[in-house]
This record gives sequence, C-alpha cells and structure tokens, in this order.
Amino acid sequence: MDLERDGLARALTGKVAAIPLATTPFGGAITDLVLEQGGRLALGVSPAQFEAFDAKIDGREGAHCQHVDLDRPHSLSEFFQIAFAQFEHLDVVVLELASPKRRRMTTEKAIEAGTRRLLYCLDAVLPYIGGDLHFICVAPASGPAVIPISTAFLAAKFATTRKTPAPRIRMSIVSPPEDSAAGEVALARAVVHLMKEARSPDILETVLSPQPRQRRQPRRSRFDARSKMCLQA
Repeated sequence: MDLERDGLARALTGKVAAIPLATTPFGGAITDLVLEQGGRLALGVSPAQFEAFDAKIDGREGAHCQHVDLDRPHSLSEFFQIAFAQFEHLDVVVLELASPKRRRMTTEKAIEAGTRRLLYCLDAVLPYIGGDLHFICVAPASGPAVIPISTAFLAAKFATTRKTPAPRIRMSIVSPPEDSAAGEVALARAVVHLMKEARSPDILETVLSPQPRQRRQPRRSRFDARSKMCLQA
C-alpha cells in the first residue's frame, strides 16, 4: 500500500509542464499538485506580480518562474525559449483562458482575447516541440471553439513551414461551467489527471461538467468527465 501511494505521489516524475499564466487561483493549485507529484514546472508571471510570486516559489525544487506577457508574441517566445533551455524538453503546456466574469468583459470579448492568447502560445511553443506535446486548455468561454481554431492554425502553419517531421500535438480542452461551484483544486486535479493519461489518438478532449445533485447525498461538488473525438495535428 505504501509503495502504491508513493507511486501515485510521484506519478508526474520526468514530466515538464509550462504554465504561462501561473498567478491565478487555478495556477497556484495546479502548481502545488504538479510539484507534489514529482513534475517540473516553467511558470509564467506578469512583471507586476513577479517579485511576490518568485518569493513564494523560491526554494521549491523543480519550479522556475519568469516574466511573460501573454498578449505579446515576442514575450511568449522568450518564455518557451528559456523554459526549454532550463529543462531541455517540454511535455505539457497548460493554458488558462480567463472567463468573462473574471475579466469583466462580454463573452464575445473574452473569446476574442482568449483566441489571441491561444494562437500566440501555439505559435511560440512550436519551435520547441521535440516529438509529442500535450496542450491542455482551460477555457470556460471559448471551449467549443478552441479545437477548430487550433486545427486551422496548425494546418496553415505546418503547410507554410514544412517542418519535417511535423510535431505531434495532443490537445485537451477543459470547460468548467460558468456557474459551477467547483473549487480551483478540483479543476486542477482534473487537469493533472489528463497530464497522466497515456497518448491516445482517439480521445483528445475532456469536458468537465457537474452531475445533477442527488437527494440524500452530501452537499459537495461532483464532476463527470466525458471524452470526445477531436484533433491530432
């Protein structure tokens, strides 16, 4: 039993994940979980928050944080360049696209801003994909649009650059409902579960949604993870 527990605790040993937006409550929760399970992290922090975040993360083995501006392509390119230099490979990118409520904007504006960040991030990481990359996107507002937008962008990019062999990108989408009472830790656990999954060309999208509350059950958030057919770039 102890060996099984220890194995679960170190389930992400050897994996390197990049989190370009690490200062949100979700970013903090997934940072803790990944480090607890033996993973290594490249963490992106805005310049205004860098000093406080760096002091918080200082001394934690396997974590490296640096400045990044998700709305500037050059800044994202530098982020992935330094992450690759630090860890020599990247296995996972976890990109959180803020909900309209959190950013105090309309759904349309949130989708526009999220799509821009998604494409900047995909473009910036492409030069540093050695083989497979698992791109996990947490997208409350734009979840349904992420796969087709990414497919079109990557197809055009690969046709233009003619990189041989083309990188293999597995994309997973986690779309928590706007009105969900789920905590950030529950959401982070769902993403970490995806990070542990073996590559499968048939199951590439996971949608997170709450199950209907049953009578005479403890009052706590419950989730049902469903899988859908999506993209293999």
